[in-house]
Amino acid sequence: MYRSIKQIRVDLLGGKLTTRELIDGCVKRIEGFKKSTNAFVSVQSSSELDRLVEESDRRIKGGDARPLEGVPIAVKDNYSTDGLRTTAGSKMLSNYTPSFDATVVARLKHAGAIIIGKTNMDEFSMGSSSTNSIHGSVVNPWSIGKTDQYVAGGSSGGSAAAVAAGMCAAAIGSDTGGSVRQPASYCGVVGYKPSYGTVSRYGLISYASSLDTPGVLANSLDDAAAVADIIMGRDELDSTSLSTYPPARYVTSNTKNFLQKSVASNKIGRPLVFGIPTDFIVKEMDDEIFQLWRNVAREIEESGVGCVVPISLTHNRFALPSYYILATSEASSNLARYDGVRYGFNVKGQDQGEDGENNQSNSLDIKTLRELYRENRSIGFSDEVKRRILLGTMALSRGSRDNYYKKAQQIRRLISDDYSHAFNVQNVDVVLTPTAPSPAFKLDSKMDPIEMYLNDVMTIPANLAGLPSISIPLQVSPTKQLPLSLQLTGQRLNDHTLLQAASLVLNHLPSNYSQNYSTEFENQPFYKS
Repeated sequence: MYRSIKQIRVDLLGGKLTTRELIDGCVKRIEGFKKSTNAFVSVQSSSELDRLVEESDRRIKGGDARPLEGVPIAVKDNYSTDGLRTTAGSKMLSNYTPSFDATVVARLKHAGAIIIGKTNMDEFSMGSSSTNSIHGSVVNPWSIGKTDQYVAGGSSGGSAAAVAAGMCAAAIGSDTGGSVRQPASYCGVVGYKPSYGTVSRYGLISYASSLDTPGVLANSLDDAAAVADIIMGRDELDSTSLSTYPPARYVTSNTKNFLQKSVASNKIGRPLVFGIPTDFIVKEMDDEIFQLWRNVAREIEESGVGCVVPISLTHNRFALPSYYILATSEASSNLARYDGVRYGFNVKGQDQGEDGENNQSNSLDIKTLRELYRENRSIGFSDEVKRRILLGTMALSRGSRDNYYKKAQQIRRLISDDYSHAFNVQNVDVVLTPTAPSPAFKLDSKMDPIEMYLNDVMTIPANLAGLPSISIPLQVSPTKQLPLSLQLTGQRLNDHTLLQAASLVLNHLPSNYSQNYSTEFENQPFYKS
C-alpha cells in the first residue's frame, strides 16, 4: 500500500478504489509482515473496521468526503485510543484500554482517517531502538532479504517500520529527543517533528512533558504535511498548546515559486540560507553520512538554489547530558502515578502478561501499602525505565538539584540562544545536519546504555529548543544497503519554511535525490512483497 494520500483521495473519489479494498490491503500487509517486523501490537477489530469502511463509503458516495477520508493511519501505542488497548510498551499498562481518544487521534478521526492499529515502541518512549518493549523488538523492514537484522530506531520504531513496509499511509509517533526523526532515518521515511506547542499532547502518555512532541511519519513530504495540517492547532485540554500556529500546507511543485516570492518579499528578502554547524561533526559519524551531508551542502551552494553558511552552535556538546538529566527528572515525576493501585499492573491482582500466564504474586509476602507499591513498580517497569526513574530522582534530590537539574536547565537556555543567534543574527533559515551519526545498526549490537544514548546526539537539540525539525531520506548506502537521511531544523513556529527547504533539498538539486531514492526504495524486497 504505497499510494500517496493525495492519490488515495483521487482514486477513492474517482471510483478506481474502494475503502474496503484499501483497508483490506493494509490489514493483509500487517499480517504478512507481522513476524518479520513486529511493527504492530494491535489491529482495529474487524467489526470496527467494517463500521468505519461503511461510513467512509457512504460519505464518498454522498459527496461529503472529509480531508483524510478512508486514509489508513497507524498510531504509536502511547496515544489513548477509545476502546483500543494502549500499553506504551510496558507491562505496567499491559491491560489498559482507554475510554477516550487523544486529541491527535480525535482530529484524525474527525478528518475521516481510519485508525488501522497501534504500533510497537520502546517502553514509555525510553529508548532509541524499539527493542525495549513487552511486545518484543521491532525489526527494520530493510532487514528483509539480508543476513543480519537491523533495528528500526526508537522510540517510534513501529510507526516507522509500518510506513516503510506499506502497512499504512502514514503513522503518528512522538518525539522527545528524536523518537520520530531517528527511526524515520533508519527506516528511510520522512519524519516530521512540528514546533513544540503546535500539536496537542492531550492523551499522549507522558515521558518528559516539556519535550514530548507529537510527530508524523510518512513516505513523502506531502503526506507528512497533509497529516500534520490536520493535527496541528490549539487545544483547550493542553495548557502548552499555542493559540497561533503555522499551517503545514504547502505544494511541492510550487517550491520554486515560493522561493522566488521570498526573494522579493520583505520577510526573507533573499534565497534560503542553510546553516552548517561544525559542532555536529562527531567522531562516531559514519563516513557515508558525512559525505552525503557535505555533498548536499555543496550542491545547494553550487546550484544557486540556496546559500550555505557555517554556524557555531557552541553549547550543543552539552545537549546530550543536559537532555538526559531533564528528561529523566520529568519522567521520575510523570511515572510516579503508576502505583498499581489506582491503575496499572498490580501483583496481587494477578494481571496477565503477554503470554497469558498469571504473573508472580502468590509467592510474594506483601504486608504494607509501601511494599505493594514497590513490588508493582519493580515488576511492572523494565530495567531501562527504572534506570531513568532513578537517575531523574537523583537529579531532583536535595544536594543534587542545583548541581544537575538547574545547570541542565541553564544549558537548555544556552542551546536555545545559540539557535536564536543563528536564525536572527546570521539570518539562517534552516540548519542542515545528519539525523543520526550512523545508519541503522544491527539488532542487539548496542547493549551498553551510554552507547545507545549517543544515537540521539543529532536530534536532541531541536527538542531542547522546541524547534521544528524533519528527517528526509536521500540515499541508500552502497555498502550497507540501508537508507541514509539528513535533518533540517527551522526557527520555532516557522514550520512552513522548514518544509519548503526540505522540498528544495529533495526535489530541486542536481542529484535529484527524491527520484533516485524512490527508485532504490522500490527495488527493496519489502516493497515488492
